[in-house]
Amino acid sequence: MSVIKEIYDVAKDSATLATKAAALKRALKTELKLNKKILTDIGRSASIDDTRRLLIIEMLDVAEISAAVRYEMPYAAISRKKVSAELAEKHKIKRLVDYDLEKLIEALYLMISYLKKDSRNTQIDLNLRLININKYNNVLLELLS
Repeated sequence: MSVIKEIYDVAKDSATLATKAAALKRALKTELKLNKKILTDIGRSASIDDTRRLLIIEMLDVAEISAAVRYEMPYAAISRKKVSAELAEKHKIKRLVDYDLEKLIEALYLMISYLKKDSRNTQIDLNLRLININKYNNVLLELLS
């Protein structure tokens, strides 16, 4: 095999990976934007009752986030950014400093999935959980931008 053919194959594979990474990033961003809209009342600190909170929990979408957790995804190709101290401070969650894309996606997935499964538990503060999900969602959206 010639050197030119090898270079061509490597370039073609890189272009394919870049296209797939862009598609994954776009799908994640779209789902996060949808969740952000669903969490609007929570983000505005609007006074809502538990019935509305339960509806919000049901509407939260995790299909793309779930796929990102389940399947091997080229996280570094999508974003090499980490949560900076400034970004964590902006959203008031200091424990996220230095989280990379993979850790943040996994954390958000676990938060939403757990809440969807146990939302009827009276021991859970639904409002607080939704506030945290909103914050994580917004940080992840900024990391992908």
